[in-house]
Amino acid sequence: MNKSAVILIFVIFSFSGYSQGVRMGLAGSPQLAWMHSDAGAVKSEGSIVGFNFGLMADFFFAERYSFSTGIFINNTGGKLNYRDSIEFETSDGTQYLSENTTIRYRIQYIDVPLALHLESNKIGYFVYNAQFGLVSQFRVGASADIDTEDISGVGCKDEVSFFNMGYNIGIGVDYYFSKNIAITLGLIYTNGFIDVTKDDNKDNVNDNVQLRSMALRIGIIF
Repeated sequence: MNKSAVILIFVIFSFSGYSQGVRMGLAGSPQLAWMHSDAGAVKSEGSIVGFNFGLMADFFFAERYSFSTGIFINNTGGKLNYRDSIEFETSDGTQYLSENTTIRYRIQYIDVPLALHLESNKIGYFVYNAQFGLVSQFRVGASADIDTEDISGVGCKDEVSFFNMGYNIGIGVDYYFSKNIAITLGLIYTNGFIDVTKDDNKDNVNDNVQLRSMALRIGIIF
């Protein structure tokens, strides 16, 4: 995955060199992330605080419309309570967990978004924007905290799917303090639609767990 990240960055920079109306930026986003299961035997136990950061790029096809993409390192996750006993695969071996065990998942992804980005005309120093699109996520790390077993930070890649995808929608504002350089601030909601957990070793669990988040994006564009 490290090689893939380098290739994606290279492609973005190469594309920007041959395109007109390309804008680059750097951004970081504190976020609240949580998991939602469609099974009654598995329920969300609340959100966790995460953070993502990386490079973004807007490729304009009209004066105020662009395709927005980039590459981000995303630290996310959530907490799930399993009402039935389960087997849970970790880097330390199989854990046999009793009923009503809560697992705190911490997942690191490489995110590659692709969204339609719409902007207003400049109003004073401000430009208002909105976006809607998809994000592909590639798992590079996963760990779990299991309080009932006094387990913290144990690896659990075998319990988390490698690939996830979702849609995101956001609104924001850019403040231009020079002709081409601006501070950007926005809210972005992301909703996954692929099961992020694996049920291979859970005979009594067959659910679809979606990963969701609300992020506050802060960055600089130039």
